[in-house]
Formats: sequence, structure tokens, C-alpha cells
Amino acid sequence: MIVTRTPLRISLGGGGTDLPFYAEKFGGSLVTASINKYIYIMIGDKIQKDIKLNYSQTEIVKSVSEIKHPLIKEALKLVNINSSIEIHSMADLPSGSGLGSSSAFLVGLLNGLYYYNGETVSKYKIAEDTSHITMDILKEPCGKQDQYASAFGNLNHLKIATNGRVLVSPINISYENIKKMEQNLMMFFTGVTREANEVLGEQKISGEQIEKKTEAGIYDYYHEIKKIGEESKKCLENGDLKRFGEWMNVHWELKRNISKKMSNPQIDRWYELALANGALGGKIIGAGGGGFLMFYVENNHDKIKMLMEQEGLVYMPFKFDFDGSRIVYNGNLF
Repeated sequence: MIVTRTPLRISLGGGGTDLPFYAEKFGGSLVTASINKYIYIMIGDKIQKDIKLNYSQTEIVKSVSEIKHPLIKEALKLVNINSSIEIHSMADLPSGSGLGSSSAFLVGLLNGLYYYNGETVSKYKIAEDTSHITMDILKEPCGKQDQYASAFGNLNHLKIATNGRVLVSPINISYENIKKMEQNLMMFFTGVTREANEVLGEQKISGEQIEKKTEAGIYDYYHEIKKIGEESKKCLENGDLKRFGEWMNVHWELKRNISKKMSNPQIDRWYELALANGALGGKIIGAGGGGFLMFYVENNHDKIKMLMEQEGLVYMPFKFDFDGSRIVYNGNLF
């Protein structure tokens, strides 16, 4: 039995500039972080020649071509495994909550399958193979942020070249400020889950439509979002966390102008309630429309927690993950 543990992610700035319609023209720049909420993948041998899968559903099939789950199907094809395998998955949080669970699932699966095959591969290869499956084979309207965040862990700056090459640089942030970030970033589950592709697809379509009409259009928004991400990186490295929180608010206002699905009147009300009671800024984690609301709060933590819980939201404390996707069991505990 092999078990992989792969972290979910939060975006700290520049989110969306990894989408191909923008990154292929101008390059992407993002600040991302992995957190201690995980996807677990368990892989084992089967005496029988069939394939057994347990996720939200159960599949028992004779061949890879019969598999319904697209990520598992393409992962097995990529690593050339055809039979006699059993795969189970578990998650700390529900899918569709905006934390990149789909990419984390595939990163962890590929990590485990390569290990199962006796291959040692880099985090970069796992991230790129995950991107290849989601973007090139399955044609999902996503970028590369989630794949790299889950594979590498840590707080990173991702610089994406127009040719798709990704440079991963750890954020130079002090231990003291990491602890402050863990305390001051307050996450609340809205109870709403949705597919990120719905929102990302609209953003991509909007970009293509506007490109036909004007040289500026939606690209102006993404130029600003990239600048905000780079300013956020500077704030983290300079220790100006208050300004980081304020940039989150600027970023939120810009993203709301890109997609009508980013927010709704209820989310807007929760957001304004938090800002009125001490939050410096905030955002919906992920594509938008539900999932987790995250605020940067230097004071009044208890009050904001109480107010959000009175609204029916669930507080979720977290810490950062610095390992990325890793093998945590291979018949012997590490």
C-alpha cells in the first residue's frame, strides 16, 4: 500500500494571470501558498486483473478505457498502468470549495503512481504532467497555479513565461511573519460548493470576446491584478502585512469586475460586514461564487469570527504546508 498526502492551496495575489488566454500573451505572476488541509490517495495491488476505484463513487472495471473518472483514467494512461490496481481517495475538505482540490487530487495520484511504478520524479514533472492532463488533454479552462502549489508546497512566487515555463521561487518571509499570517488570515466556509470551470470558463470567454473588440478590455484588469500580486509579494518579504491586507481588498474589487459569478449579494454582505468590523481586505478563494471567504484581520479576530458564525459560516483555522505532495506511507511509516 502506498499513501500520498497532497496539500490544498490558497492564492495570495495575482490569481488568474496564469490563465492561458492571458499568460500566453503577457506571462503570469502569482503568489500562492499551500495549507495543512490535504487530499489523501491510497494505491495498492489487486490479485485480480481488474481495476477498483473508490472516490465519491466506486468503479470496478476490466480496463482503463472503461474508467469514468477522467483524471484517474488519464493518469493511468500516462504512467502506463493497465490492470491489477486499487485506488482510494479521501479529503479533509469537500470538492468544489475553491482550494484547488481537483489539481491536488491529480498531483497526489500521479505522485503515488510514479512511486508505484518504481520511478523517482521531480515535483516539477508532477506539476507539469498534471497541467498537461488538465489543460491539454481534458481541455479544462484552468491555469497552472493549483498544480504547482500542491506539488511544491510552501509560500511561492510563480512566474509563468509566455511559452508556459514556470519558475517557482519561495517567498522570502520571516518565521515571525509566517505565524502572523496564519493568525491574521481568517477563512470561513460559506457552505456553497461549485465547479471552478464555470467561473474560469466565463473569464476565458470574456477575454476572447473582448480581444476581438479592443486591444485593452479585460487585459487591463489582468495587468492590474498582476501588479497587485507583485506588490503583495513585496509586502510579504518586507514585513508590511497591513499593506498586504489592503492590497487584498483592491484585488477583490478588480476580480468582481471581471466575472459576475465571482460574487453575489450574500457574499457582498458578508464581505462588507467583515470590513466594517476590522478586516483590512479579503477575497473568495478560488474561482468565486462560493467556497471559502478569507479575510486579513489584525484586530477583532474574535468579533469577526462570532459575526461570521452568526451568519452561518464555518471558521477554519489553518497553518501553511511546506512539504507539498509527498509519500507518507509505503508499507512502512516514514
